[in-house]
Amino acid sequence: MAHHGPTLQVSPKNDSKNPIILVQSFAATGHTVPLLQITQHLVQRGYDIYYLGGTQFHQAIEATGAKFIPLIGLIDTWTRDWMITHGFGTGLDIMPSIMMLVAATLPSMLDSSRRALSLLRDREPDREVIVVSEIAAAGGLAALRLGAPLPEGYSKPPKSLGINIVPPLWTSVDFNDLWLDIPYNPNHDRKLNVLMAKLAREGIHKKAWDTTKWALEMCSVFEPMESLFGDHGKMIDHRAWDMNFACHDKTLQMCIPSLEYPISDWPPNFAFGGTLPPKAWRTADFVFPDWFERVRENSAKDVTSSARRKIVAIAQGTIATDWQNVLIPAIQGLANREDILVIAVLCIKGATLEGQLPGPLPGNTIVVDYFPYDAIIEHADVFISNGSYGVFSHCVAHGVPMVLSGNTEDKIALGMRGEYAGFAYNLGMEQQTPEAFARGVDTILTDPKFKTRAMQLKAEAEEFDALGTVERELRALF
Repeated sequence: MAHHGPTLQVSPKNDSKNPIILVQSFAATGHTVPLLQITQHLVQRGYDIYYLGGTQFHQAIEATGAKFIPLIGLIDTWTRDWMITHGFGTGLDIMPSIMMLVAATLPSMLDSSRRALSLLRDREPDREVIVVSEIAAAGGLAALRLGAPLPEGYSKPPKSLGINIVPPLWTSVDFNDLWLDIPYNPNHDRKLNVLMAKLAREGIHKKAWDTTKWALEMCSVFEPMESLFGDHGKMIDHRAWDMNFACHDKTLQMCIPSLEYPISDWPPNFAFGGTLPPKAWRTADFVFPDWFERVRENSAKDVTSSARRKIVAIAQGTIATDWQNVLIPAIQGLANREDILVIAVLCIKGATLEGQLPGPLPGNTIVVDYFPYDAIIEHADVFISNGSYGVFSHCVAHGVPMVLSGNTEDKIALGMRGEYAGFAYNLGMEQQTPEAFARGVDTILTDPKFKTRAMQLKAEAEEFDALGTVERELRALF
């Protein structure tokens, strides 16, 4: 396919005979930020890293020390050109709508990957290229594995390490995860799960499956998707997303095992990568805002003192930004309580709640447009969220229990997993009242089991060493 994009500016030739590492991620904040952390670690460890990413992340990518290559086409502009027309569904439509987006962006992702791989081969023809791909951005690699025309200079698809930073969507005979508020059942009925998968393929997932197949054919791919699933594809009807999971030499789920259901039929390339550790978020020029001194002074007080307020942080992430869903009712539920200090982060630079609250901002509440999660979580007693995987991981890394309430994207599935893991109070997928959020916070603050479990998960995450695991699995592909 013909494609056009900015010219890649390359660095002086690297004399190392180690492979070049091409990192790639979907052009969304929640999909890019974890890969930036991994990239920075690999750069600091001396690897030669190029990063194929969204143009809006150009500066952030180069700040890691990696060389930037831009995504081209719809995979880069989807928030403007796709979301405005389609958007994400709710309830049973959530998963199919996300898979429709992945299908729609597949041709441009393949174009972007082929262009980047060709540029690197032209630059250093004698060096191998290994791809580290965030799963949502792996459609192009899946297409190459299924027979799409290879990039110029390649006789076979490059080796790849998949990185999944959302709840896994692998179709399992043990649990049919539809990203709904269906609890995991250890006494699962495999025959029922197989039947549900068949009905889903023929029903709610049919359009996404057929669209993905059509997108692959547009890329000159005629090998069936099922060929990526091996014998497992004969056991159960897979979803289209599964090809992004199965197409790698190794796929890492970036969480600790205790945060995921005990599935017996993961694909053979699957392993847990661990929960990413807290980031080194403070730059040399970072200046704390004046309000943060209130937080520091509060944290300095004895934890048993009645003068020390409990700190409750609230955030909804960067995509689900209707603050009436979680942030505003949570503020209302905790309004003016003398025992609690609320810090609400809008996650959008320049954003405000002006005109959206029914009255004045409560005196115990601080609202900020944008602020590093880790800086707040270090001081938080509870974190209220709609279920962003990034916030979820940050809280595990810091040992902070959560109140979860989400009904978009993967948020419902995160609520169920937080409840399953025992460190979160899950309010479910329905719109919640201020009283419900207050009840969730009070339950966590009065029942020590949530904090105890959060600290156990923190210890497990530290022992797992996620960044070390990623590097070890990457080197296994050399």
